[in-house]
Amino acid sequence: MQSLILFAQIPLAQVEAEPIVTESMLFVYAQACGWFLPVFVLISIVFVTLTIMNWLAVSRNGIVPSEMIEQFHEKLEAKEYQEAYETAKNSDSVLGKIWAVGLVKMSDNVAAAEQAMKDTAEEEVIRLEHRLCYLGTVAAVSPMVGLLGTVVGMIKAFSVIARGGPPNASELADGIAMALVTTQIGLMIAIPALVLFEIFKNRLAQLVFELNLQTENALQQFKNVAAK
Repeated sequence: MQSLILFAQIPLAQVEAEPIVTESMLFVYAQACGWFLPVFVLISIVFVTLTIMNWLAVSRNGIVPSEMIEQFHEKLEAKEYQEAYETAKNSDSVLGKIWAVGLVKMSDNVAAAEQAMKDTAEEEVIRLEHRLCYLGTVAAVSPMVGLLGTVVGMIKAFSVIARGGPPNASELADGIAMALVTTQIGLMIAIPALVLFEIFKNRLAQLVFELNLQTENALQQFKNVAAK
């Protein structure tokens, strides 16, 4: 009973618990990554940039714009060939470039126009595919960087144990944190990159199929014009 009275007489400031210092998760992740942090930042910037570029490039307006197609065929049917050329040239689309080249080569012959259109179509499709492959590269490289972080973190943790004696808990936790956090960040970048790569690839295949159909239709019109 006397001990309880003595404890009650202790000033409240002496028995108050020390305040718990909390750190934001962003700071914890950045600290755990170590020198891998700038690598992941660079990969993230490249990922966002390639996503925006492919989003704009692999679109109907960028490859086979419906409005331009309608205007082009109207000009051809009206035998307004110069206006049709201007329509294709000013559309700033893949199909517009192909048709513009075909009309220029029509001054030679239909065979030259056909070959020029096929060459231009192949060049433009290859350019789109190469840009899309860079996004696939990000999806492949990012988890590999995360795996490298896992290896480095585990080596760091085991080196603490290998010193002998009781391991320092803080140093041991740093190595394990690096291994886990770098793996997580690598996967967080790779998963959406892979999903977007597949979406853009399928979208590009569909638009390239429509591009080939429109190119063949225009070539047939060119042949009909040359036969008259």
